[in-house]
Amino acid sequence: MKKLLPILLLSCLPAFSFSQEVTRIKVSELDQLMQHKDSPVVVNLWATWCGPCIKEMPHFVKQAAKFPQVKFVFLSLDMKDAYPAQITKFARRHKIRSSVVWLDEPNANKYAAKIDPRWEGSIPATIFINKGGYRKFVEGEMKEEELIKELRSL
Repeated sequence: MKKLLPILLLSCLPAFSFSQEVTRIKVSELDQLMQHKDSPVVVNLWATWCGPCIKEMPHFVKQAAKFPQVKFVFLSLDMKDAYPAQITKFARRHKIRSSVVWLDEPNANKYAAKIDPRWEGSIPATIFINKGGYRKFVEGEMKEEELIKELRSL
């Protein structure tokens, strides 16, 4: 039995490696979230109920592992009743290891212009920011090839 205990414990590690804490932020914290002087940043805006968001999520998770020099932030725009349980469950199911943040603001008019003045509010949407401050905003579902292209340009 003593020999089996370490094996049993090791077999449980993958389940724990995807434990994810969802950070709650307010609109006033958006600017700070998108400013990282030490690395490029990709902010993916999504929700647990959004079909195109769910479809593109594996591409973002995969590329986050392949581009460790880029900081990925998964910004949930779910409603208050999804925080934290549904968002956490989603993050675990999709094996998101990067930062998962929930924007505590149901009124898109209060945050849309801060994210990008051209944004019409549809999700998924993604912001690419390099160290020099260059920003590119992509509204709509991204194919994996498009994501890789944008990551390489950072």
